[in-house]
Order: sequence, then structure tokens, then C-alpha cells
Amino acid sequence: MDKRVIKASGCLVLATDTGRILMQQRGVEANHPRTWCFFGGKSYKGERPIQTLKRELEEEIGMIPDMEKIIPVHQYTSGDKKFVYNTFVVLVQEEFLPVLNNESDGYAWIKVNNWPRPLHPGVKNQLFNKEFIKKVQTVIESNVSGILN
Repeated sequence: MDKRVIKASGCLVLATDTGRILMQQRGVEANHPRTWCFFGGKSYKGERPIQTLKRELEEEIGMIPDMEKIIPVHQYTSGDKKFVYNTFVVLVQEEFLPVLNNESDGYAWIKVNNWPRPLHPGVKNQLFNKEFIKKVQTVIESNVSGILN
């Protein structure tokens, strides 16, 4: 791959006790300020996608949550092949209170398909992609016990 490729990882943190997903509201100084997105960010040179994910979670929510599973659900590559974004679902047993850094203005635990607005454009593309949502729903149905809908 070209050295000028920007790689990034992000995730939907899914609490298996509630079936809700943790989302981030971007800070005012970020690209697409005050939009809602997944926690995550750009990779450092030589980092694998899951390493990036864990580092970004620790930076953005103050810790690496006690993860039951990390499930890859999507990889987006831009048309010019210069940007690659890996999306994961991270399963945690229960909702928690993140300690946000300066990259965030807020967070919310939300139900699938009850997305906050405005959404970050890249996240919006994923969340309104039927195949992506079908994968996320499958993960939820396989890992959340009887509380959905």
C-alpha cells in the first residue's frame, strides 16, 4: 500500500446488558464539529487496526473498557485508495461513564436506528447502509439477551 494512505479505526461500543451503542459528539475544533460519530481515529505508523482502536479508546474515553469481544464489521476504502477506515463492534458487559478528552463535546448511549443528529458524513454513510446495519443487527442478536425492540 502507498505510504501516503491514511488508515483509521473506529467502533460502535455495544453494551450487552442494554443493547445500546456508545457514540461520540465531536468537539468544536474537529473536522465536522459537533457531529455524532464512532469513537476512534487515525493509525500511527506500523499500528494494526485493533491496536489503533484500543489506543484511541483509551485516549478518547479515558480507558480501555473491559471488552468481551472485538468484532470487525466493515472496512471502507476511498475511491482513490488513500483512506482506509476499519469499523468494529466492541462488546462490553454494561454501559459505563466515559471520561472524555478534548476531542469530544459529548457522548450518548443510544438504540440502533435512533441515531443522534447531525451525523458525521462518513458515519452516516455506514449507518444508512443496509448491509452494514444487517451485520450490526446480527452481532446484537447474537450477543444481547432478550431486551431488544
